[in-house]
Amino acid sequence: MKKLCYILPEYDEKTATHFAHLYDFIREISKDFDLLVIVERTRVRKDLINLGSSRIKVIRSEFLPLRLIETAYHLKIARFGGYRDFYVHYSFLSAFMASLITKVLGGRVLYWNAGEPWKYKRNILRGTLEKFTYKLITYLVTGTESLKKEYAKQYDLPLEKIKVMPNWVDARKFQITNHKSQVHELRNQLDIKNDDKIALFVHRLSKRKGAQYLPEIIKSFGEERVVFVIIGDGPERQNLESRIPKGPSPRALGMNHESGGRVRILGWVPNKELPNYYAMADIFIMPSDEEGFPRVLLEAMAAKVPFVASDVGGVKEIIPKGFQEYICAAGDTSCFSAKIKKLLLESEGEINAIKKIESEQANKFSLANSAKIFKEFFK
Repeated sequence: MKKLCYILPEYDEKTATHFAHLYDFIREISKDFDLLVIVERTRVRKDLINLGSSRIKVIRSEFLPLRLIETAYHLKIARFGGYRDFYVHYSFLSAFMASLITKVLGGRVLYWNAGEPWKYKRNILRGTLEKFTYKLITYLVTGTESLKKEYAKQYDLPLEKIKVMPNWVDARKFQITNHKSQVHELRNQLDIKNDDKIALFVHRLSKRKGAQYLPEIIKSFGEERVVFVIIGDGPERQNLESRIPKGPSPRALGMNHESGGRVRILGWVPNKELPNYYAMADIFIMPSDEEGFPRVLLEAMAAKVPFVASDVGGVKEIIPKGFQEYICAAGDTSCFSAKIKKLLLESEGEINAIKKIESEQANKFSLANSAKIFKEFFK
């Protein structure tokens, strides 16, 4: 079997991040590779890490300089152990170090990144190091053809140095019919009446992910029976809580979340529990200013939840053809409000048609399909 060293930023089966999807992926590709996994962060004992491979190395140092030394050591030992191919998910420092090692000892480094980092100012040191890393790696891997072209433009990279592999979703985990009892229980816990509509937001509460637009969108709904369920945390949470319409105190209701009259801010929820929240939702909203290949949009489609999303990153390449009417310019809160209201007023027949198309689209982004593309990179 071909040897491959995979550098994973974090291992936590209860994570609320997209890393949860990586674990199934690594278990899948471990069937076809002699796989060594270097885990950059985890609180789990090494013998309890379940990634389909017995070859696991964990970075234990907390002090950054020591972490870098420890990472470089494991990468070097891997190279001396016959591992010529290194795949790094998001961690540009590991990509940088792996590239230096392979420049001296031979080998290849494939580095995954699928965002729009050029939209935001970096400090000079980090920005310079990132640009240098893009030059050093053998290949950049990103999520869509449009992102491929933009990375080539922003970092002056030849197109042949960039490979495309879409994100994936296990649609079986998001099938609504499997979660009816949990949905009823969730509504009771969140004090949401059966005839209330639910708009769901799942993302980091940051300006990049459009959290600052949520209050304006929420305010536009007046007396309409719509409850906004917000899952996530981050630097915009305090601002969000100060701007949302106030309502009954959730503390008085015995709840453990923050709330306005029509808002439930839940903080982070483990990714494995998200299917129940998608199952409860009537609509999903993603008002981001910056995205690459948003996994939450795949999750919403897999759960058959109609959506309204910003026209950022690779969104238009992910959604079904004909769904452009559910896309808004980033920051256009009036557009979001109007499209949410339109979807909530659609007939049951129209909503069922949307759900069917979404489900078919989500099935195109299967784990098996992405794993097949991944394996081709190393032939």
